Amino acid sequence: MPSPGATPPRPTPKALAGRTDPARAVTPVDYSAVPGRRPAAQPSDRLPRRRARTVELPRRPAEAPTGAVHTLDADDPRPLPRPLRIRDEDIRAVGVAGADGERIVQAVADPEDAWTADAGTSDHFLRGDLVVQVRRADNAVIGLFSARYALSVRPAEYEPALDIAEAAAGPSTRGGQGTRHPTSRRELLRRMEEAGFVVTPGATHGRVTHPAHPGLVLPFASTPSDRRFTRHAVAQIRRVFGIDLRR
Repeated sequence: MPSPGATPPRPTPKALAGRTDPARAVTPVDYSAVPGRRPAAQPSDRLPRRRARTVELPRRPAEAPTGAVHTLDADDPRPLPRPLRIRDEDIRAVGVAGADGERIVQAVADPEDAWTADAGTSDHFLRGDLVVQVRRADNAVIGLFSARYALSVRPAEYEPALDIAEAAAGPSTRGGQGTRHPTSRRELLRRMEEAGFVVTPGATHGRVTHPAHPGLVLPFASTPSDRRFTRHAVAQIRRVFGIDLRR
C-alpha cells in the first residue's frame, strides 16, 4: 500500500487500452455565443425537406368606403369639400360645458381669431370664450376648449390666419379659368337659392340652412359693410356646408 502523499504510479499503455481520451469528451468553448440566446440549430441531413413558401402578389385594392376622404384612386370624382361634422363621440372637451351646435358652427364660420397647428392637420377657431378644433381631413369637430386653455397651450410658432376658413375649405370643385366669387349680395343670394339654401332674414343677422344638412345653421349678415363680404360668405358656406358657390 503506497504511503500518504506519494505520487501514484503512471498507468501503463496496457492498462489504458480501450479507453477514450478524456480530452475528447470536453465541449469546446463558443466565444461567439450571446448570453440568454439559444445556439442556432445545426443543419442535419436527417431533417425533412420543406416546400418552398408561396408568395402571393398584391391584389388590386378594394373600393374605398363611401365616407372616405382620401383614396388612392386618382379618378375618384367625389369633391374634396365636406360638410362640418359634429358628433359627440369625436369631440374632446376641456373647460367647456353646454356648447350647442349653433354656437360651434358660428365659431367656425365667423371666428375672431384662427390658427393652424399639428403640422396643418387641424385648425382652431376662436370666438368669444370658445375655441373649436376642426380636423381638415374630414371637416370634423374634434375639440372644444375654453379660450383660456387653448391660448395657454397654443405653440409659440403657429400659422395665424383669420380667414383660414377660405384656405382650409379645400380647392374649388370646378377650378381653372373662370373660377370666381359672386361680386354682389344679390348675386350671392341667387347662387345660394340655386344651390338649395334657405335664408331666413333677421334684424341684424339672418339664418342660412340647407335641407340636406339638418342641424347646421349659419349666421348671415343682413346689412354687410365689408367689401369682402361675398368672399367671406362663400368661404363660410364651403367650410360649414361643404358646398362651393364659386364659378
